[in-house]
Amino acid sequence: MNIYLLILALTLFSIKLHAQDDMMDLLDAETEDVSKDPVIATFKTTRIVNAHSIETVKAKTLDVRISHRFGDVGGASGGGIHQFYGLDNAANIRLAAEYGVTDKLTLGMGRSKVKEHIDGYVKYGLLKQTKDNKMPISVTVFANTAMTPMTASSDTTSEFSYQKFVHRLSYTYQAIIARKISPSISVEILPTYLHRNYVANGDENSLFAIGYAARIKFTRSSAFIVDYFYAFSNYRKTNGTQYYSPLGIAYELETGGHVFHISFTNAAGIIENDFIPNTTSDWLNGGYKLAFTISRVINMH
Repeated sequence: MNIYLLILALTLFSIKLHAQDDMMDLLDAETEDVSKDPVIATFKTTRIVNAHSIETVKAKTLDVRISHRFGDVGGASGGGIHQFYGLDNAANIRLAAEYGVTDKLTLGMGRSKVKEHIDGYVKYGLLKQTKDNKMPISVTVFANTAMTPMTASSDTTSEFSYQKFVHRLSYTYQAIIARKISPSISVEILPTYLHRNYVANGDENSLFAIGYAARIKFTRSSAFIVDYFYAFSNYRKTNGTQYYSPLGIAYELETGGHVFHISFTNAAGIIENDFIPNTTSDWLNGGYKLAFTISRVINMH
């Protein structure tokens, strides 16, 4: 009898050990799968202040965006109290829509007041940061084409007429490289190449720029965001007209499907083709504008 009891006890013990091993293997597998998951919500929306973010629009989702820039609060072109610190003026308005063809591929288009620019663009997510840090960064590529229907253009130095249709076109190409450092802090860098087919005499058709951006989340639905661009341009250093690097800071608030950006920036342009080469307002001299962007995501399933 004791022999049978011993055999039964050993059998049950063996089954228990086997079950524990299977459970541990399952937990290890789940842990491994989770650690390989991509990091999400590096930034809240596809745009920061002036810059694009690493994010693309989810598949079969439409993101409708309205952006508004008022006039300078002060400075050489600011009206002070007589123009209600820029609120009487609309420096720029842009209506845009972005559609997620897939989770990685976004197509977008928009229309701006500045130069009446009509632009189309594509964003594609190449790499995604993983939770185990085997892929430490996310990389998205961006390209746009902008066209002005205006018969003539006035830049900061002179007026000139577009002789051919191709003169109306400009292009931007970017690699957006980002990392979510912690649940509250994200950063990115944006190497940028800009080409304008036709420019004023002495200006550069092509130029390189570098952008930087960050997001600091301080509540579940709000964050502080900032971006900055520096253009490598001899013309902008030696020309009589003073150019400045675009700088934007904003408060980001999410409320039930809408994301609001309330910002200040010295850039009148909203697309790269405008704000990188043509920012002429000085932050330190009151040349910053109140701006806002409203983003509404619509599920198209």
